[in-house]
Amino acid sequence: MTSQARIDVHRDAMLLDIHDLVRRLIDAVGPAVVQSMTGTKDRTMPSRWARPDGPTPQMETQKRLRLGYQVWRTVEAAEGRDVALAFLVGANPRLEDDLPLNAVYELRHAEVLGAARAFVDDTYAA
Repeated sequence: MTSQARIDVHRDAMLLDIHDLVRRLIDAVGPAVVQSMTGTKDRTMPSRWARPDGPTPQMETQKRLRLGYQVWRTVEAAEGRDVALAFLVGANPRLEDDLPLNAVYELRHAEVLGAARAFVDDTYAA
């Protein structure tokens, strides 16, 4: 992934209206994955956040959503939607076999983005 592509994905993740961002994530990975990455207990909350007139997520949740979107877009842009979803929910050797979804929830920015970039750039072997 080029430096410009990384910048574009980051910019998109930071500038999108949070309701639009949640809607895109739900369309791409489903509400259960969005629920997992944010840690919300209410399974209906992601769909409510996605509505233009819906509630605005708390700031910590917005950070998780933006990071999750950035990770997903990084992989999706290079490998497609199905692979990006599999990446999010699969054990990852770059994260010591933790799930990228958990790293997003824990806001481990550098680790999870590094794992996504390594996967896309085919530098995945440790």
